[in-house]
Amino acid sequence: MAAGLVFTLATLIYKQLFRTDLANPVADIISVLAFVGAFLSVRQGKPDLSLNIVFFIPLISYFSYLADFSNSNPPAETLFSAMWWFIAGIFFLAFYSAVNFRFVLFMASGLVYMVYHIFEANQSDRFFSAIQNFSDNPLTGMVIAFSGATLVRLSFDKRYNILHEEQLSFERQINETFQTVKQPLVQINASRDHAGNITLLQIEKVNHAFESQFKMPFQEAKNQELNYLFGLIFKNSFNWNDLFILNPRQQSEIYSPYHDKWFNLNIFWFNPYICICIFYDVSQEKKELKALKETRDRYMALIEAIPDIFFVIDREGTYEDLVFKGQSDLRLEAGEIIGSTIFDVGFPKNMSRKIFECIHRAIDNDSIETIEYALEANNTTLLFEMRLARLNDNAVISIARDITRRKKAEFELEKAKIRAEEAVALKSRFLANLSHDIRTPMNIIIGLTKLLAEPGLSDFEKEDFIHEVSIHGYQLLSMIDNTIYLSKIETNTMEVGLAYCNINQLLRDLYNQFYPLMPDNRDLQLKMSAAIQAEEVGFETDPVLLRQTLHLLLENAIKFTNEGIIRFGYNNKGSSTVEFFVEDTGPGIPEDEKENIFLRFYVIEKDRTAQKAGAGIGLSVAQHFVALLGGTLNLTTEVNKGSRFWFELPLANPKGFMRIIS
Repeated sequence: MAAGLVFTLATLIYKQLFRTDLANPVADIISVLAFVGAFLSVRQGKPDLSLNIVFFIPLISYFSYLADFSNSNPPAETLFSAMWWFIAGIFFLAFYSAVNFRFVLFMASGLVYMVYHIFEANQSDRFFSAIQNFSDNPLTGMVIAFSGATLVRLSFDKRYNILHEEQLSFERQINETFQTVKQPLVQINASRDHAGNITLLQIEKVNHAFESQFKMPFQEAKNQELNYLFGLIFKNSFNWNDLFILNPRQQSEIYSPYHDKWFNLNIFWFNPYICICIFYDVSQEKKELKALKETRDRYMALIEAIPDIFFVIDREGTYEDLVFKGQSDLRLEAGEIIGSTIFDVGFPKNMSRKIFECIHRAIDNDSIETIEYALEANNTTLLFEMRLARLNDNAVISIARDITRRKKAEFELEKAKIRAEEAVALKSRFLANLSHDIRTPMNIIIGLTKLLAEPGLSDFEKEDFIHEVSIHGYQLLSMIDNTIYLSKIETNTMEVGLAYCNINQLLRDLYNQFYPLMPDNRDLQLKMSAAIQAEEVGFETDPVLLRQTLHLLLENAIKFTNEGIIRFGYNNKGSSTVEFFVEDTGPGIPEDEKENIFLRFYVIEKDRTAQKAGAGIGLSVAQHFVALLGGTLNLTTEVNKGSRFWFELPLANPKGFMRIIS
């Protein structure tokens, strides 16, 4: 308006001073007054009133083109000039005003003026004729211009109303959101440059929840720069501009050290200039998740510590999950099992059916089912115990534990228990036998010593009684020695003392010891067999243990052989070993008794019945002695033909033996 006022004043002055031929003071003054009125209306805050300037156009046109004092061209030549004034006016109104009464009134006044102008120009026959060219008719131009301006304005008003309604709806939504949402809420306005980049983010509005949560009143928050205000509230070094501008994200988790809380921040952009931020307090969820994670970690650590296989199996027998460890022999992969069924992987057909039945019982009865099964893996048999418990309406959790070692231990324990029970029984029997074996020779010795005290005994009788006392005393001494040896063996206090042993001399000593003890009432011979006839034949070993071993074997042979020959000695087996043996022509040992003959306190029932059995420890002690010497006591026997006990010992530092020199 100011520009129009300045232009009209300048035009008025210019015409009056320089172009008096074009001067039209009345029209120019009306133009100036029109712009003055419009300018004053705008200055007074009444811009709508300033639009009435268009109603000065008919006056200006009349005084410019039709008045008697006008110096313009004839009316016929100014018709279209007047038409453009009215077209300019209608577009001015269409641009600044809606289609209303003023709009219609101006169009009507323009048409009336143009009709009047046509009649003043004596052009009515031309423009009102039925055969006229309507394209040259100023009324046609005005009608088209008026109609076009009206349609454009109506279309604009319709679009504007839609946008305005959307804006109102958007504002209502924001207001409703601010009123209803219980979480802290912030409306942020964004300022952008010509390229659309955000240059400033300011707080526009906060709700009551925000004020309460962060102790920040709306009056203090409004129009504050976002990064400054949020940094002040949360007291952290987080770059909020990065979250909104540099690396925008719709959802983020923010930790506030000052509040010791976690917030889930959701950002919603309604348009390029307005966004809403919602703060969800997820601290409790974080704590619960942390507690759940800690609980899960504890249970996972527990599961990892348990060397079992965990399955989740559904009602149809399909593996849903698997924790598999500690069974390298099975060579299974979780990926091969999950999705398969118990009928396809892991179990024989009959066992799969039993496990399937256990699954259904566990689900239907909410019970714990237990089943044991065996699997073949890497040429070995593994034993498992499976326990199934209801997990939900459609699945069970199964724990399979390898009980192979336990079962073997139970089996070995049962065997050990049986052996212990047998040992206890044998020990009881041993004590009973020992008391009997001690009592018998003791009674004989006591009886013979009493007889020796009788007067009138001949020298032959005395010699015979003394011989019997010596034999039975030797038996007692042998039983005592064996018992002492057994005690040392059981307490693992038996020691091996290596020394040079002259075996020919050792055999002669044994022969000289046992020959006088041979029973006179049996047709029995004792023979010594030395493979090398030389004075100095021997090697390094424990002479005491070797002597006692042969002593026990000779004692055993003499006890059970009624007639024939008992032979003992050694054979040269080469440059590395020497074989010792004791053989007899006794009754032999039944095949089913060979495995038991070396057990402690074991006595063949036939010998017990015949009262030939001793305490049952001699052969066991001899076997242990041979083991200490580095050999193995062996037995070759045949019923009614005799037995041969033999063992080989390593030749250490031998003398007198044949050597093979390579």
